[in-house]
Amino acid sequence: MVEVIQPVPPPPPVIRFGLSLDTLTFRDSVVPSGATMSTLLSGYGLNAGYVYKLSEVSAETFDIRRIRAGRPLYLAFDSTNRLRHLVYEPDALQWVRFDLDSVPRVHKEERKVDTVERTAGGTIEQSLWMNLTAQGHSPALVSRVADVLAWQIDFFTVQPGDQYRVLYDELRVDGKAFGLGRIKAVSFTQGKETSQAFFYQHGDIQGYYDEKGHPCKRMFLKAPLQYSRISSHFSNGRMHPVLRIRRPHHGVDYAAPSGTPVVSIGDGSVLTRGWDPKGGGNYVKIRHNATFSTTYMHLKGFASGLKAGQRVHQGDLIGYVGATGLATGPHLDFRFYKNGHAVNPLTVQLPPAPPLPAALLPEFLAKVGDVGLALESVAADFRPAPPAVDSTAAKG
Repeated sequence: MVEVIQPVPPPPPVIRFGLSLDTLTFRDSVVPSGATMSTLLSGYGLNAGYVYKLSEVSAETFDIRRIRAGRPLYLAFDSTNRLRHLVYEPDALQWVRFDLDSVPRVHKEERKVDTVERTAGGTIEQSLWMNLTAQGHSPALVSRVADVLAWQIDFFTVQPGDQYRVLYDELRVDGKAFGLGRIKAVSFTQGKETSQAFFYQHGDIQGYYDEKGHPCKRMFLKAPLQYSRISSHFSNGRMHPVLRIRRPHHGVDYAAPSGTPVVSIGDGSVLTRGWDPKGGGNYVKIRHNATFSTTYMHLKGFASGLKAGQRVHQGDLIGYVGATGLATGPHLDFRFYKNGHAVNPLTVQLPPAPPLPAALLPEFLAKVGDVGLALESVAADFRPAPPAVDSTAAKG
């Protein structure tokens, strides 16, 4: 019997940006500085009239005037070296293909974004930033973790030996890390105290909650800025650094570089934005509710458009650190008032936020149980490195 040899099917065509590479050759580039679609295409024999037609057919898909220098640009040529397609990437998630036929066409497509669960954990050696970046995690993760725990942890008090665990989603495009997704859970231990935060969503209710269902977000932030150190504490008889007399200092001075952003520690309305003739310089006072108000002094300047009566939200920019008024250097004099009386911002007892509704607690606790097990497994990252083996030691 004669063996019949089956023909080998040809390999499938290689596709790039929806185009077959069997008949096209790509040249990868970037948009040159100062280039426009008109200048790009004019070098390939396409005149202003053609570019105008291209802008018309592209109007609802992509505005060709929005191409930016430095962004990826791909040119596809046919066998006669004629430019047939131009592909532009406005960002990492999408690309726009311009088909340069006699009647131009445009096609835009979104890349698929994959979500991969990742963990981070360890023991602080110098700072959370240095730990996470040394482990190969995105610097953005540090800020996101700090945001989640902003109401429980003052990250300027972090010490070597503190421990952290993070469970989060990483976004990937074409197998490469693109950005951060959801922070699912965080645990941070300082001494004997551990703070945990779990993301939970049910209908319109969403946010981070501790293991018992209490919101991590509090009425007020721990501090109104990223400061270097506390240069002066709340006192009833501080020696004033400029006047050289003893008088009450009913606030906390946060030393920080000039221009450091200052934010409102809670929701409220601006009572005053102006100049304090008693030495406070530029200042902002905010009423948060019938009980609490705050004042921010010695500001270099105010947030654009900030005015009395304006509603602000927790974390909104209100000004910048300066040294206006009676000040020896740039810092923020922050004052906290309860029922009209100045209190120490570092020790005041604030009302807790209400917990999740009782009807949602069973569902929440079930999810926390699952996520908590994953978070706990990160503990493997805390194990000390094994002792080095001396390869020169005698054997046997």
